[in-house]
Amino acid sequence: MKLNFRYFYLSLAILFLAGSVMAEDRVNPLANTPQGWDNTNFAICYYNGNSVYNLRSYEFCHPGKIFSLKVSPNYLSFAVIFAKKDRRTVRLYSYTDGKELYTFKLNSTPTAIAYSANAKYFMIATDDYDVQVYNLSTKQQIRKIRTTTVANNIALSNNGYFIAAIDGEMLYIYNTETGRVRKVLEIGANINWVAFSPDNNKVAVLVETGKLFFYDTKNFNLTETYDGMGDARCCSFHPEGKYISVITESDKIKVINMKNPTDREEVTSSYPGITQLGYCSLVDKSKPVILAYNNIKQLVFHDLDNLVPDYEQLVADEVETMMDDWMKMMPGESLEDYQLRVNDETRTAQYAKFENEIATEMAGDKIGNADVSFGSYNQDQSMLEVNFDNMPSIYLEVPQEDVAEFSNPEKLSFDKSVYGVGENDQFELLYTEVTNTETGKKYVFDNMAKQSLEYLTSDDNFVPLDLIQQSSMEEVTLQEIRQEVVEEAQEKNLISEHTHIGVKTKVAASTDADGNKVMNYNIDFNYVVDSAFSVQEDFHPGKYISEESASAEAMLKIVKNAFEKEFRQYIQAGKKVRIIVTGAADALPISRKITYGGEYGNHEDETVTKNGELSTVTLTGQSGITTNEQLAFARALGVQDYVTKHITELQSMQIEYDYVINVSNEYGAEFRRIGITFIFLDAFSK
Repeated sequence: MKLNFRYFYLSLAILFLAGSVMAEDRVNPLANTPQGWDNTNFAICYYNGNSVYNLRSYEFCHPGKIFSLKVSPNYLSFAVIFAKKDRRTVRLYSYTDGKELYTFKLNSTPTAIAYSANAKYFMIATDDYDVQVYNLSTKQQIRKIRTTTVANNIALSNNGYFIAAIDGEMLYIYNTETGRVRKVLEIGANINWVAFSPDNNKVAVLVETGKLFFYDTKNFNLTETYDGMGDARCCSFHPEGKYISVITESDKIKVINMKNPTDREEVTSSYPGITQLGYCSLVDKSKPVILAYNNIKQLVFHDLDNLVPDYEQLVADEVETMMDDWMKMMPGESLEDYQLRVNDETRTAQYAKFENEIATEMAGDKIGNADVSFGSYNQDQSMLEVNFDNMPSIYLEVPQEDVAEFSNPEKLSFDKSVYGVGENDQFELLYTEVTNTETGKKYVFDNMAKQSLEYLTSDDNFVPLDLIQQSSMEEVTLQEIRQEVVEEAQEKNLISEHTHIGVKTKVAASTDADGNKVMNYNIDFNYVVDSAFSVQEDFHPGKYISEESASAEAMLKIVKNAFEKEFRQYIQAGKKVRIIVTGAADALPISRKITYGGEYGNHEDETVTKNGELSTVTLTGQSGITTNEQLAFARALGVQDYVTKHITELQSMQIEYDYVINVSNEYGAEFRRIGITFIFLDAFSK
């Protein structure tokens, strides 16, 4: 019987995290001591000697003496560098059953390997002073980056911009597209580990002298240095990016809050031998992120659900969403009125308002949950220090003759409180009205001017107002195109008012691989159909051809018309566009294989994002459609096919398609649909 270990272990992980809180570490015993291991969330394997094993110490393969092991981010495969008769080879194996998938034919000796974060590419560093880049789907070499050193270890940024190659005390950063050296960093001590942050904004460099350096990825300048990292064996960023974990001794790990470096949790193992660590998480954000590490003949899973969320980022994300809506031109709003409502001054004020609202909502009743006490009194400025055990102190202006009345903190009431996120990512009071309930006297603390507004003042995030206004006006045009198509489809009784097609535009600031600030332009098309009418107007069970859904066809016609008119200007030959095509399916079981006629080509182990996580799907004429994942994928492919046939000018651009499939655990036609997003990179430069 063929055992599907990939799905077995993912299912095991879900059971593993079934409780909301883990009472103690979970230990997974191993038959052998890991000499090295790697993971993609809970897809974990390790090697010892000549063999690779899974978590149950089932031998996946026995290729020869193993030097390096990497697990694919889409759970499809794992890769090893191994040697037989002193000749090193790189081979891919199936993570499902350990079968050989592919052996790379190399004319030089491999020294390091890595998968790209999107699982589309594979990198091999060799002693011939190069890093070879392969397309994982075709196994064809697409690029060779010439290096000035032999890289014994390589790390890739999540956005695919950079390869970091380690050679002793030197760190070489390469632009993966051009192959040019982006930066050479002479660290001054042997480098033990390198890791890029999840948001790609920084790179951590861990050295044998027990120091941890952080460099920004815009100019690769040193931004922070942490001491006290001990043996400095390995480091890894928490998936949310606020924390980093470092192996400091053979039995100790430090988990460091990078926004408040004094906040450090130490994890101590009962057994020595920790050499590597990694994070395991599920799409379900209600479940804790797990820190995994190895020691002698076991892997340990340590609960980290007590870590504090990144409040600054959470607030910024919520505010950005609200600002996107606020800066759109309203229905019926004239251009003159729009420009009066949305300008640099009003944008700053509105951002501050939203920031205060969101931070205050997230903070909850911090004062009500605090132990309040009084500190010192400044007679010159008439300021009384009021302390809280869960946030920074405030200074209240109190006349000297009133100070004696402040004897019992419990007699104070705090009203109309406004919070912000301040230094060290902590909530702090920006405004509150304090009443002494014994005397009835009221005092006001007002520090509203302290609000950060970093989103607007940061050059990296700032989007020029004229581009925002241009995007807003173009969205109005897009709405008009949408309305024309919808009215035509309704007149032909193809769809009704129960089909709701959404269109949206957005300008987003970004940084390219050379550190230049660029503006990307996003155009999104989607739809929903009211559940009672989705059976008539959307995909029927088992159908995937776009023209078989009136709602899908109407949405795609809007896409076509948009690029024949106003949005044609963004199609610029040679420039890059990322196109995200989405297909969705419900949970209705497929009892009999659906014939797939190969309309959209044959796809073997195509990388997709399924319900928010990387995965793979195979769809061929031979396989047909037997799962809802394949059905959703076929619907996404239909979107790509439509774009290829009807927006032919796009073919002059550098196109990268990403496939997103969503499979609901509910039944109903409302869960069968498609969508598409265009991201024009560096859209406004000529």
